[in-house]
Amino acid sequence: EVPGTPPVKRRMYPTKQMAVAEMRIKLEQTRALFLQNARDARVDPDRDTRMRLLAAHYTIMENANDLARLAIRTCGGQSMLKSLPLERIYRDSRCGSLMLPWTAEICVDRLGRECLYESGERDEVIEP
Repeated sequence: EVPGTPPVKRRMYPTKQMAVAEMRIKLEQTRALFLQNARDARVDPDRDTRMRLLAAHYTIMENANDLARLAIRTCGGQSMLKSLPLERIYRDSRCGSLMLPWTAEICVDRLGRECLYESGERDEVIEP
């Protein structure tokens, strides 16, 4: 709803109900993942914990953006007006996975390396 304008009730539409339900499910999944990993976090985690934390970090960042995207799609084009908070929420959610030191790409790269290499293991470089 926009302050100063009469409310537009669209909640009776099944498409809106489904979109909001989908957002709630994704929010609850993301919250559970965040809380579990916050409980598991510790200094010098073992390999499995590191991989779980990297996967969670990536998933939480991407889910935040997906939630904002779904909210915009559900609310319509006006939701992107600078005067409304959803525009900022969307921008901030996208920036989370773009900001160093833990961009989405860095998380995926490190997770892949953790999956394929043991600690300290390196491949031999073959010179042509």
